[in-house]
Amino acid sequence: MLNKIRSFSKTIFAKILLVVMIIPFVFWGMGGSFNSGNSNNIAKIDNYNISTQDFIDYLNTSQLSSEQIKEKIKDNILEQTLSDLISKTLLDMETKNLNLSVSDESLAKLIKKNKNFIDENQKFSRIKYEKFLIERNINATEFEKLLKDRELQNKLFTYVGGAIQSPYFITNK
Repeated sequence: MLNKIRSFSKTIFAKILLVVMIIPFVFWGMGGSFNSGNSNNIAKIDNYNISTQDFIDYLNTSQLSSEQIKEKIKDNILEQTLSDLISKTLLDMETKNLNLSVSDESLAKLIKKNKNFIDENQKFSRIKYEKFLIERNINATEFEKLLKDRELQNKLFTYVGGAIQSPYFITNK
């Protein structure tokens, strides 16, 4: 039996059969390799893609436990979380587009002027600041990033809606 297969593989008919089988495999069997790579994207904003990994990371950083997600799955908790991620991404993209920034000095001033960190002598208390971070189970870099993002959003909203009537160039942009 093995000798018959070996002798058949040397014939021209076997070679033609092999070519006929290879051609569809190359063009259609490998089709997944030639796509644009959008299979792991959950949303697309202009040219920016939000991947499923970005969504999972956002879910992990949110204050939702897996039990809460399971309980509220019928209440569209995943859609709401995705909507939050898209909103946050849009705000980040717009602040980058408008070149809005918060310097380290202004961030330090915001922290030092926060009433939660002022002692009885009306001065910044490092101890109160660190106690605040420990109570909320957050480190300083995370808190500063959250504060910076909030300040950038305030600047963006002030920039867009600061006037009674928006200027012509902002409306066009």
